[in-house]
This record gives sequence, structure tokens and C-alpha cells, in this order.
Amino acid sequence: MRINDLILGLLMALLGAITVWASRDFPSLPRQDYGAGTFPTLIGALLIALGGVLSLRGWQRRGAMFAWQGDVALKHAMICVAAVVGAVVGYVLLTPILGFPIVSLVMLTALIGWLTGGRWRLALIVAFVATLLIWLTFAELLLVPLSLGILEEVIY
Repeated sequence: MRINDLILGLLMALLGAITVWASRDFPSLPRQDYGAGTFPTLIGALLIALGGVLSLRGWQRRGAMFAWQGDVALKHAMICVAAVVGAVVGYVLLTPILGFPIVSLVMLTALIGWLTGGRWRLALIVAFVATLLIWLTFAELLLVPLSLGILEEVIY
């Protein structure tokens, strides 16, 4: 089933508004310009903005609100869900050993490549960029260390 971007954008903006509202009472950190609510507020604001853009796009296209795209086999859907759950479990178990950069790059490449039907070059590029952006966001901007695992000896 295909849902119109207008509906999805409004839901995304609503989720962003709820996130901003829920994070307004998070405590601030002593001697810091930002606190625990900074990251959720930023994510919520981005959800609101991008949800608005998506809604505007859906409104301009004026398509059907819901369109049936064809049957999806339950077995296929369950395999996809199991793959994502397996990747999360694998991430939790392997990150302390192999490190965030290796595990993230391999897991994202495998999932994206498989879920896009074998577009491995695209999967590798997206996984590399996503891993780099997540690393820079957490390690450099938020000062939250991510495990380097076996790379710690190589880098340091």
C-alpha cells in the first residue's frame, strides 16, 4: 500500500512536535550551553521541517491518499523484520569487539544491499556516508565516544 506523502509528512511533523514537547523539561548540564534535551529537540525540529516539506510535496501532487501497490508476501515481510532485528542484535554484540566503524559499515551495507535487491555500490556509499556522519555527530559534536574495538590500536 502506498500512502500519500501529505499524510506521512503530517505524521512526521506531529512526531517531531511531540519529541520537542517531551524534551523541553530535560535537565541542563552544569557549565554547558546545551543539555539532555538538545539532541531530541534538534531531531524533533528536523522532523517538523522535513515533515512539512514532505506534506507540501504530497499536497502539490494531489494523488490518492492510499493506493494499493500489490501484495507483499508475509514470509518476505517477516524475513525483512528478522534481518533488521538480527542486525541490531549483531550490532550490540559485535560493537565492543570490532568497533562502531566496522560493524556499522558492514551491517548497513549488508542491509541496504539486500533490501534494495543487490544495489551493492549504492549500499556501500550510503553506509560509508551514514557511518561517517554518525561518527562525526556523536564523537566530535556531542562528545559521546563510540567504541573503536580492534581499530583502537590502529588509530591510537
